[in-house]
Amino acid sequence: MKRAKRLCRKVRLTTLKTMAAIAVCLTFAYPLYEKAATDECNYFEIELNGEVIGATAEEGIAQAALLQARKQVTQEAGTLVYMEPVLQVTKRNKLWGTRMDETQVVEAMYSILKESAVMPKQEAYTVKINETTLHLASKEEVVQLLEATKNRFDVNDEFTIELVEDTESPFTALTANISKPGVQSKENPVVFAAMGSEEIVEEDEPVFEDGLLSVGFEQRVEIVESYVSPDQLTTVQEAYDLLTKEKEENEIYVVMAGDCMSIIAEKHNLPTSKLYELNEGITEHSILQIDQELIITVPEPELSVLMEEEVTYEEDYQEDVIYVNNDSWYTTTQVVQQEGTVGHREVVAVVSSRNGKEVEREIIHENILTESLPKIVERGTMTPPNYIKPISGGTLTSYFGPRWGRLHAGVDWGISTGSTVVASSGGRVVSAGWNGGYGYSVLIQHPDGRKTRYAHLSKITVSNGEYVTQGERIGLSGNTGNSTGPHLHFEMIINGSAVNPLNYIY
Repeated sequence: MKRAKRLCRKVRLTTLKTMAAIAVCLTFAYPLYEKAATDECNYFEIELNGEVIGATAEEGIAQAALLQARKQVTQEAGTLVYMEPVLQVTKRNKLWGTRMDETQVVEAMYSILKESAVMPKQEAYTVKINETTLHLASKEEVVQLLEATKNRFDVNDEFTIELVEDTESPFTALTANISKPGVQSKENPVVFAAMGSEEIVEEDEPVFEDGLLSVGFEQRVEIVESYVSPDQLTTVQEAYDLLTKEKEENEIYVVMAGDCMSIIAEKHNLPTSKLYELNEGITEHSILQIDQELIITVPEPELSVLMEEEVTYEEDYQEDVIYVNNDSWYTTTQVVQQEGTVGHREVVAVVSSRNGKEVEREIIHENILTESLPKIVERGTMTPPNYIKPISGGTLTSYFGPRWGRLHAGVDWGISTGSTVVASSGGRVVSAGWNGGYGYSVLIQHPDGRKTRYAHLSKITVSNGEYVTQGERIGLSGNTGNSTGPHLHFEMIINGSAVNPLNYIY
C-alpha cells in the first residue's frame, strides 16, 4: 500500500515539472514568433510563367534577376526575341526555409525564358525544287545560289540568271530565267522589188560558231517571298552543297525468281529501254540470274543543269547498206553486189548534255571531204521451206560430228527395218539407188539450194528426176551398206558442206 502511494506522488511531481518547462519555453519563444510574423523581409516565394522556382529573402531580387535573365536570352539569340514573362512574388510567413541568392534565381529564370522565347520572323526568299525547300535571306542570295549551280558547267559564265515572274504558278512567285547577254535572233535580210512584183528573198549561207547555245535547269525552280524564323535560314554555301551533291551510290536491285527486265522496269516505274541503258552489256537476249544485281537509278543532284552546245569536228563515216530485193530468191540467200567504202566528213553538231554528260547528238550540217560508197546487197524475199523429221519415232543413236576418227556427216535414228521414210521438204530427186557405203539411198535437191540424203534404206519408192512434196514417202528404212543395225542415216548439205541437220528440222 505504501509502495503504491510513493509511486503516485512521483508521477504527480514529474508531470508538474514538465508543465513548468513548457510554460517557460512558451514565454521566451512567443516574442520571437511574433517578430517573425510581422517581419517584412521574411520569405518571398517566386513564380515565373506559372512555375515555382524558389524563394528569396528580398522581394527586389526577383525583379533584378528577371531583367538579367531576359538580357542573357537576347544576347545568346543574337537578335530580338519575343518574351512575355509573368512574374509573381508571394510573401510567406515561415520560421525557416531555403532562400536562393540572385545568381541562382537568374539561372532558374533563364531556363524557363529560353524555352518560352519566340524568335521574330524575318523576310526571306523560299526556293522550292521538287520536294526540296530552302530559305535564303535575300533575292541576291537566291541569284548567287543559282549562278553557282549553273557555273559548274557554264565555266566561262556566258549565261546570266534573272529572277522573273513565274507565269505558270497559280500564285505570286518568281522563277529563274537564263539568257546570254547581247544575243539576238538572226533574221535573213529581205529585199523587196518594185511594188506589184514578187518578193525577193536573199538567204545568207548558214554561219556556224562553236560554243554554248543554251543553258537551263531540268527541274522547276519556284521562288516566293516569305517570313521565317532566323534559325530556318540557309546560307548560300549550305544551299549549294545540298543542290549539287550527288548520292554516293547507285541504287541496286537484286533479281528474284520470276523477274524479267520488263517486270523490273514496271516495279520501279522505268521504261525498259532506260533499264537496258543503265546496265551495259545486258540485252533483250540476256538471261537474268537469281541474285544478279541491276542498276535501277544513278546518282543525280537535286538541281540538274541542261546544256546545248554547237561543236565542229571531223570523222570517218559509212553510208547505210543498200538492199536490193530479189523475189525469186529465198531469204537465206544474199549476194554483195558492191563493197562499201569509208568516207571522211566535217560535221557540225548540237550536243545536248545533262550535268556535263552527253545525252544526245544531232548533226545539223556536214561537209563531205571524201565520199563514202554504200555497200549494195541483193537479197531474197521468199520464205524458205521448212524441214521435218523424215521418220516417225525412232531412237537417236549417233550425232553429227567426229566419230571413229572421221566426220559423221549426219545423224542416225535406230528404227526397225521397213519403217516409212518421208521427204524432209519438197524438192527434186537427184539420186535414188545404190550408193556404196550408204547402201540404198535417196538424195533430194530443194529449192532453197539445200540437199538432204536418206541412207541405208531397204527399199526406194521414188525415181531420179521425180519431184516430191514434203512428207511424201520416198522409201523404207533398212540395214543396207556399211551399217551395224537397222537405222536411218539422215544428212543435210548446204553449199556443198554437211551441216548438223538437227539445227534445221522442226
